[in-house]
Amino acid sequence: MKIINISNRLPISLQKDNKPAIKISSGGLVSAVQSLSGSKSALHWVGVADFTIDEWLSICPSYSGDFILHPVFIDENLYKLYYNGFSNSVLWPLFHYFPSFVEYKKNEFEAYLGVNRLLAHKIKDIIEPDDIVWIHDYHMIPLVTYLRDLFPEIKIGFFLHVPFPSYELIRILPKNCRDILAGSLLGADLIGFHTYDYVQHFVTTVQMITGIQHKNFKLNYNGRKIHIDAFPISIDFEKFNNAYNKPEVFAERTKIKKLYAGKKILFSVDRLDYTKGIKYRLQGYAHFLENNPGWMEKIVFILIAVPSRDNIAKYEERKEIIEKLIAHINGKYGNYRWAPIVYQYGSVNFDQLSGLYTSCDVALISPIRDGMNLVAKEFIASRQDKRGVLLLSDMTGAAKELTESLLFNPLDEEEICIKITHALKMTDQEQEIRMDRMQKQIKRNNVFNWSNNFIEKMKSISHNSSTPIDFDETGRRSMLNKYTQAEKCLIILDYDGTIKPLQPSPEMAAPDDQLYELLAELTHNTKNTVCIISGRDKKTLETWFNNTKATLVAEHGIFAKTDRWNKLVIDNVPWKAEVQKIMNKFSENCANTFVEEKSASLCWHYRMAAPEASLAQSRELINLLSDFLISSNANILDGHKVVEVKPVQASKGNALKMLFDFQQYDCCICIGDDKTDEDMFEVINECGGYTIKVSEGHTFAKHRFNDVPEVLSFLHELSEINQ
Repeated sequence: MKIINISNRLPISLQKDNKPAIKISSGGLVSAVQSLSGSKSALHWVGVADFTIDEWLSICPSYSGDFILHPVFIDENLYKLYYNGFSNSVLWPLFHYFPSFVEYKKNEFEAYLGVNRLLAHKIKDIIEPDDIVWIHDYHMIPLVTYLRDLFPEIKIGFFLHVPFPSYELIRILPKNCRDILAGSLLGADLIGFHTYDYVQHFVTTVQMITGIQHKNFKLNYNGRKIHIDAFPISIDFEKFNNAYNKPEVFAERTKIKKLYAGKKILFSVDRLDYTKGIKYRLQGYAHFLENNPGWMEKIVFILIAVPSRDNIAKYEERKEIIEKLIAHINGKYGNYRWAPIVYQYGSVNFDQLSGLYTSCDVALISPIRDGMNLVAKEFIASRQDKRGVLLLSDMTGAAKELTESLLFNPLDEEEICIKITHALKMTDQEQEIRMDRMQKQIKRNNVFNWSNNFIEKMKSISHNSSTPIDFDETGRRSMLNKYTQAEKCLIILDYDGTIKPLQPSPEMAAPDDQLYELLAELTHNTKNTVCIISGRDKKTLETWFNNTKATLVAEHGIFAKTDRWNKLVIDNVPWKAEVQKIMNKFSENCANTFVEEKSASLCWHYRMAAPEASLAQSRELINLLSDFLISSNANILDGHKVVEVKPVQASKGNALKMLFDFQQYDCCICIGDDKTDEDMFEVINECGGYTIKVSEGHTFAKHRFNDVPEVLSFLHELSEINQ
């Protein structure tokens, strides 16, 4: 088994000095993947090369690292459209909540897809059936589905290293673009995010775009179960913690403390990116100086801005804004003896960075939006002396873990001012208590645990296809033989779309004489217990099936009738009147839709409406109801051309569990066609019964019938057995 890691760049750089050499990158992801070498799996890495084929061929024989490298060589112009274009001019700003910075161009999106296809073509030559493929970040989203199409049986994991935004931002993208992005990730077996906020945003987006609903953050798609989970990335704690006593770091720390003796040191280091909020932290610091003149000449703010994507216009503009603001603050508050801000535009090496981390009094980290932010964790890990205060933006993923830091809104200069003041006054004892708690958390959940947890979950995922099997003659005979030999059989039938074709309006779907006759034959056989389980209201089912011997279940499990009607779910539905107002408004706005009221639920039907407009309205309605009902005891069902709201306890699966002891039956047969039938399929699968989905669609059912006539034909065969 191989672990094939795929990222935009390879984990190496080529040094082209007098003696060319390969240098392994020192990033956290590289260390994390290297740690998997103990899993006895060969580690392969695929990425785009930033060197020529000739340079690679001349130097690759001398490489002897932990990874088997597979560079992909891409035309420079194509790469620019893919990377600077769609990846970083559309996805990066959008995923970081900067929609006004999005610059969508169709040719750049096509280049983005094209590069991902080239990567898939490269990878297909090295993949074997038992391999694990781990794809990283927003550059590689389409690659997931391209590989799934090429290799249906391999295990594919995907991890997003940036935030995943709410659906309201995703919908900004052109329809074709957002559909491809959402659909592509469904080719994965495991999708990882930094936090559960991002997990929630993703599953909501999938439902709004595809209609697929999650259950416990798992999606059923094309016969595969897709797992979605939070894996907060971290750092090599020991590397940063042990650096404290390195001679080079000690020397750097001593030099900094001597240079700024008698002053408190405020420190920030970031890539120069508009998502990092550097402008706002400078304004917050200026506000602090304005309101705390006693700190003049007693504090210095060391700001390191690391160059980033300076060939993109937005980044060059940001650099000019930052440098003008620094000059303004230094000019307004500084003097010939003291500059409030010490600014460096450039990189620092590890020892210099560790010296800055361990000499400062306060680390100010204030991204406007950040997937995780490892700078915060590096600062905490570096403080072997357990001193220093972390000021951290509450818009970072790290804020979910580092709760002992001083959290603040990065856009609020007043709050930044208050938190700087708090940090400067914090006692050594309080600093030590906070630092100790955060260090234990980072040490416990280090980057090696992150990568190992992801890969172990990948290994544990069962990849046996559960795609429903159309009944051939052999399968049909096998089930009929099982039924023949059974002494007691439970037959569970959905109604609309299962034993009666779907109709434009509910009242047109009444049973005919042939269906009554078929049900009479099935219920006449004493070995059979027949249950009709429907979303219909109990009055309708009572009218239609009062003279049958079948058990009736109405409103997706709210009511059931054997001898008389009983309510299975206790709920006074306090939300019903307001939800009805909302649905009525949507019906007024969307022609040929209507609201159906049931005793404990409401349905908005759009089967007869114009497909495109009504589908868009259904997504709007679901989105609105999700927020409106967030603290209510209600569940929203995204059904077939219907949106239904019902008590959260009500489900067909729960109703079946309450009504029947499955151990009493030698044979269970369950047939349905809708998303509302999926939970009863799961229940019947657990007891070893036969589950059958009617028509196309993603399902937990083990088998499939094509249409209602095929269902009726099968039921006729059952009715003729043991007559």
